[in-house]
Amino acid sequence: MSKAMQPRIRPNKAGNYYVHFSKNGRSRTDSLRTKDVSVAAQRFQGWLEGHRIETNISDDPIISDILEWWMDQWIRGRMLSEDRYPAVVANLNKYFGNMRVSEITRKDSAKYIELRRNGFISGNSRGAADSTIYHEMKELIAAFNFMTSKVEPRERRLIKEMLPFIEVCQKSPARDRVLSKDELQSLKDKCLKDAYIGPIAWRGIRRPSNRVSRISRFLWLAMETAQRKTAILELKWSQVDFEMGKRGLIFFNPEGRNQTSKRRPPLPISSKLLEVLKIAYDQKVSDYVLDKPTGLDYQITKFGEEVGIERLHAHLFRHTWATHRAMEGKTIEKIAQFLGDTEETVRKNYIHLTPDYLEDVVD
Repeated sequence: MSKAMQPRIRPNKAGNYYVHFSKNGRSRTDSLRTKDVSVAAQRFQGWLEGHRIETNISDDPIISDILEWWMDQWIRGRMLSEDRYPAVVANLNKYFGNMRVSEITRKDSAKYIELRRNGFISGNSRGAADSTIYHEMKELIAAFNFMTSKVEPRERRLIKEMLPFIEVCQKSPARDRVLSKDELQSLKDKCLKDAYIGPIAWRGIRRPSNRVSRISRFLWLAMETAQRKTAILELKWSQVDFEMGKRGLIFFNPEGRNQTSKRRPPLPISSKLLEVLKIAYDQKVSDYVLDKPTGLDYQITKFGEEVGIERLHAHLFRHTWATHRAMEGKTIEKIAQFLGDTEETVRKNYIHLTPDYLEDVVD
C-alpha cells in the first residue's frame, strides 16, 4: 500500500492554489480560491485544522474537537435556535477546550462554575447567572452523550464508562415576580408612543416613513401570546394567518420543526395584537416578524426602566400572563394549552392562585 500523501499546496497552470492530499487511498484536491500565495498559505492553515478535526480518531479526544463534532453533526441545520450555541461552545472551550476527556475531574465542574459566576469567562465582569451556567453544563453533558451513540464515523464513539462526571450548578430559584395590570398598561402605552402608532395612525392612517419598532413588536407578542422568547424571535410572517378563525392564528411551531417538550401551540390573535401585526405586516422588510431572529434582552431591560419597571426580562411576560389568567378563574387545562406546557407543570406553579383554591376544605 502506498504511503498517504501529506497535505500540501501548489498552483495549477492558471495560478490558482489548491490543496493536494489523500483520502481513502486516492489523491484529492481542494481549491483555496486565490492566486495570492500569502492568502493561500493562511487558508491552508485553516484547511489543515478542519482536516485534522474531520479525520481525527482518538480514544481520548480533546473537548474542543468533541464540541465541534457535536455542533457540526447534531446542531447546525437541525436546531432552529442554533444561533445560541456558538456562545455556549465558546465559553466551554475557554476552560475545557484543550483538556482531554480523561483529564476532566469533578473539581473542574466546580472551577468552571466559579469562573463563570465571577466573570472570568466570556468577559462579562458581572458574571453569569446560575441558570446560564446550568444550561452550558447541560449542553456539555449532551455533547458527551452524543459521542457515545451518534457521532460519525463510529470509530470516534466513546464508551459511557470513560465519560467524566459533570456536576451542574443549581438553577436560579424561580421568580415569583409578576407585572401588575398598571405596569402592563404602561408598557402598552409606551409601545404605542415609541412605535409611532399614535391616535391618527391607530385609526388606520400611518406615516409611511415610520415603522413599528422591533422592541414594540416583541413586547406586544410577549404580552398577548405568553410564548417563550425564542419562539417569538424566530416567528416568520408565513406562520401568521390573518384569515383563519375569527381573528387569525399564529403558528409558533414552523412547518418541519418537531414539537419538543417546550411546545409551541397555534394561538388565536387577540384584537389588540391583530391591529399591531397588520400594520407591521404592511411595513415588513424580511420574512421575520421582528426583521431578524437576534436577541433583545438589553432593549427589553432599557424599555422597562424608561417606564419605571426594573429588571424587566422576556420570561416575566409569560409568568405574568399565566398568573393573571389563573387569578381570573381560567381553567388549568386552558392555561396549559395556551402556554404549551403540561397541566402538571401549570398546576404546580399556578393552582394556588385560582379563586377556588382549597375552598372546599374550609367552612
